[in-house]
Amino acid sequence: MNSSRYISRRTFLSGGAAACAYGAVPSWARSKRRIAANDKANIAFIGIGNYGAQNLTELARENIVAVCDVDWRTRAQLPGRGGLASEVAAKYPQAKRFDDWRIMLESMDRQIDAVVVCTADHVHAVAAITAMKMGKHVYCEKPLAHTIGQVRAMTAAAHKYPQQATQTGIVGHASEDVRRIVEWVRDGAIGKIEKIDVWQSDWTAGQRYTSPYDEIAHVQDQVVVPAEVKWDLWLGPAPERPYNPMYLPLRWRNWLDFGTGILGDHGPHFMDPVIWALDLGYPDEISADTDPGYVGAARQQMFARYSHVNYHFPAKGARAAVPLKWYGYATPEIPKGWNKSEPFPTGGGILHGTKGTLVFGPVYNSKPGAPKQVWLLPEEVDREYKRPDATIARPQSHWLEWIDAARDGKQPSANWQYGGLVTEICLLGNIAIQHAGTTLRFDPKSRSFTNSAAANSMFDHGTRARWKLPT
Repeated sequence: MNSSRYISRRTFLSGGAAACAYGAVPSWARSKRRIAANDKANIAFIGIGNYGAQNLTELARENIVAVCDVDWRTRAQLPGRGGLASEVAAKYPQAKRFDDWRIMLESMDRQIDAVVVCTADHVHAVAAITAMKMGKHVYCEKPLAHTIGQVRAMTAAAHKYPQQATQTGIVGHASEDVRRIVEWVRDGAIGKIEKIDVWQSDWTAGQRYTSPYDEIAHVQDQVVVPAEVKWDLWLGPAPERPYNPMYLPLRWRNWLDFGTGILGDHGPHFMDPVIWALDLGYPDEISADTDPGYVGAARQQMFARYSHVNYHFPAKGARAAVPLKWYGYATPEIPKGWNKSEPFPTGGGILHGTKGTLVFGPVYNSKPGAPKQVWLLPEEVDREYKRPDATIARPQSHWLEWIDAARDGKQPSANWQYGGLVTEICLLGNIAIQHAGTTLRFDPKSRSFTNSAAANSMFDHGTRARWKLPT
């Protein structure tokens, strides 16, 4: 790291701004520089490794003024890994580098218009809300937050500051494929929807979630922390625990203290088209089953290696009630009419209708020239269906929809109100997984379970004192 551009936490806090660095935002820090139509936005990034690298690339037309990460290891230390923060930052030499995002926001407040949050899940809410309270437009990766309580705090902040554009990183939402799915389902392409399957089955793509349960025995191991890893900053709001390479990089998602499992990570991508097309709202009943090994210490520390979650969404308007089943590292029954010579998607959704079936694959990869991701079955339905004219706007990209909305004083289509619902549905499923074998009844009006105080207690958890959500 170039020390001439790095500002240490100790140096900053000695300047008397410790209160703001820990979340209390003074009035003078609320910088709201308007982004003129022809101006580039000044964007700061919190988390630039792995998927954060793509966010940087997608917004590279703007001014990248600052980048922050907590793992600066090099290719020699992490061979075979993609999107290393040390390599990503080197591509943006004009951007100031930080370890601590709180220091970055405070010291560069008046130079920042917008913030992208791409940290581990457990840091999303505190970083995003702090940035919003400082007057920034905020793009936050999915899942929107680590807990339901945090999601609701984020949506409340978005409601309080409507002039600031928010976007949830369900990137397929802006794609031609997802918008086509919504238009076709609403147009009645496959008739009335009778049931939905959503799944992620590819172990190769999901190796970061597949830690064996016996790793729990190593939670208290004392391992030397690499100098390039800022472990305390990485922990942020999470409970204290020793550093261990079984968490970094990537596999933190498998641990309850840090991640949201495969349902929290890929679920938002695949739930999005059906929630949007059918205006599903909240479920009123959820149940789950898991692999037999998910008991005892495993259930206290980690996410299940295999899971099924059964949601029931009540009738709404002219739409009948509809069941939805999530398959975590499993594949649903392949629908009739599928061309057996084509590989079935390793993740996606199936909408079963009275006239036919709609199948979609990993729509988050939908880009011009990408493989086909949406199918109508059987063949005669696909052949005879007259596609309607586009009725939903087609933005240039999910990222540019956000920053253009910030310029125009508008909200993009996956703002935190919508992204919050998508995330909550996935997190409710995670609670059901931890109560496997029990049917949980959920009241959409009170947004709570009616038959389990234990399930309701999982809506939130404590955080370390210096990392509480700003109010």
